Amino acid sequence: MRLKQYTMRSLAMDRGKKSRVDLPLEFEGKRAFVVWESLVLGNYQLKARVEINPKLLKRSETHGCDFVYSGNLVLPCPEYN
Repeated sequence: MRLKQYTMRSLAMDRGKKSRVDLPLEFEGKRAFVVWESLVLGNYQLKARVEINPKLLKRSETHGCDFVYSGNLVLPCPEYN
């Protein structure tokens, strides 16, 4: 399946405060994923992705990104693992 990559801007909760984040966005068919973390190991690239609702994405050319996400973005906290 072909992978399409964009950038996305959203508001996210960070330690109890709302903050604006710009993250890589990938589409696989009708599914949308935010790439939270990416790591290269030799010839492999490992990605931590969070699936989001693609219906809440809106095209944006004025914000310096490809899409703006209007939903609640809950990102994992590695320090709690």
